[in-house]
Amino acid sequence: MTRPLLGIALGGGGVRGAAHVGVLQEIDNAGIKVDRISGVSAGAVIGCLYAYSLDGKWVEDHFRKIWSSQSFNGLTSKLFFDNGSTKSFTSGIKKTLTDHLIALMSLHRSSLIKNDQLRDILKILVPFQNFDQLKIPLKIISTDIESGEDVISEKGNLIDALLKSCSIPGVMEPIMDDGRLIVDGGVSMPIPIPPLAENCDVTVAVDIGVYNFDKLKNPSAKSIKIRSDIITSNRLKLRLISDADLVIRPDTRGLHWSRFDSGEILLENGKREGRKKMPFLNDLIRKKSGKLANNE
Repeated sequence: MTRPLLGIALGGGGVRGAAHVGVLQEIDNAGIKVDRISGVSAGAVIGCLYAYSLDGKWVEDHFRKIWSSQSFNGLTSKLFFDNGSTKSFTSGIKKTLTDHLIALMSLHRSSLIKNDQLRDILKILVPFQNFDQLKIPLKIISTDIESGEDVISEKGNLIDALLKSCSIPGVMEPIMDDGRLIVDGGVSMPIPIPPLAENCDVTVAVDIGVYNFDKLKNPSAKSIKIRSDIITSNRLKLRLISDADLVIRPDTRGLHWSRFDSGEILLENGKREGRKKMPFLNDLIRKKSGKLANNE
């Protein structure tokens, strides 16, 4: 029987990307082969590591090793000039965003963080350089902030592609590439299902941006701006994942994208939700196999 091609779209969400690792491990445990991956921001980083290894457990072990390394903690601490601990980095990024988000709107300044700092971190996270080192095709999504167009990278230098996809507008420095100003792919495509549609028979969207829309307490300009951006992104995301055959949503509510200490919870939440969805994915693959066989 013909095996349908499976594509996995991994959305962005900072440290919440740990949930992607859990989902991928459950796909492995179910004996399901992934044929193609698309990723944006954190999803691009996880997708890159999985496309290289085809092993979700290897991705977890790799991150555990990096997370505890002195070189990684040293680099992340420099971003916010704290004392070098993972905890203080987390506190630093949240405090910096809180203090400067609204101020940035009125300043003639493109970012808080230079892209060479982010590049150094990505080089530690991803210990290989080129798309041709991957075992399955990977598409990394970023956004042309001037035209609003999607930018899809699928060959050449991986670090360059990841840098573009992870450049959070207003926080990370935008990337100038061939005359275009490029930022985080989550701006235009928070979950990259469209790049998989042409070459995959079954598509799965993994959404790690699940939010609680609680009532705002003493709403400030900052909280209103953040909530507005979340609503806009969520509406776009819902439209994109409506084209997926299956959507997996690990619980990420209440877990900030910069909280490194929430990695264990996110990993387990990814495993739990992935495990629940595997019977549905197996059923989709089986039905699609039958349809492909009938068309032969």
